[in-house]
Amino acid sequence: MLAVERQKVILEYLKEHNIATTKELSILTGASLATLRRDLNSMDQEGLLIKTHGGAQKIQEKNSDSNYSPAHLESDSFLELKNAIAKKAAELIQSNDIVFIGAGMTCNLLCHYLNNSDKEGITVVTTNVTAVMALASNPRISILLLGGNIHVGTNHVETLDEYTVQSLEKLYFDKAFFTVDGIDLNYGYSIINRAQLPLYNHLIENSSQIYLLANNGKFNLRTFTYLCDMDSIPNIITNNTVEKSYLTYYKEHGIHVFTV
Repeated sequence: MLAVERQKVILEYLKEHNIATTKELSILTGASLATLRRDLNSMDQEGLLIKTHGGAQKIQEKNSDSNYSPAHLESDSFLELKNAIAKKAAELIQSNDIVFIGAGMTCNLLCHYLNNSDKEGITVVTTNVTAVMALASNPRISILLLGGNIHVGTNHVETLDEYTVQSLEKLYFDKAFFTVDGIDLNYGYSIINRAQLPLYNHLIENSSQIYLLANNGKFNLRTFTYLCDMDSIPNIITNNTVEKSYLTYYKEHGIHVFTV
């Protein structure tokens, strides 16, 4: 994740929570503590936040009419879209569910909301090391991290290789939540990392409920590896501004669409 992207994430988090620890921001962005400290020092000097001992604090607006924020931080609205999707996904998880949660920023945010809920007895299986960090201190949630080679993404760390699926052979999930990299009416769902293909195929076959988390930026894209047809996943959580042609397709094929 680039520095400007981390700044967007940090400011959006502070906008909602007012304060944050360096550890929380490290989990949210996937950046090291040292990198976060440098970011916070820089943002404090620019007047974007107040750096505190062990974290940061939101700068309180002087009056209710003030809506100042650096233009370069507001140009990308994807974080807000992903956040809304993650919040809705967390609402669909119930106490005592056994769930799989994939990798990526939306899934990281899902774990944040799940960690702050009062639900109990949940078992989370994941390849997402960032998700484990977000949930590890919660006594109400049991976590199983699948093994594999380490893959470092722009906003997550994932364990994944050809042996990962072998760990899943005797596992069945109440619900599975994951993202894709591209959605196209003609090409279907696609992913960039083809090493995820056996994992996602297993989840599709061995989960009672499957939820695809997809913000507007994923649509009208075709990426490296074909995953499946768009009617292979029965539920999608997306933004309410998605193109009508996709909503029409989902309706005609009996796909349950949650729009936020």
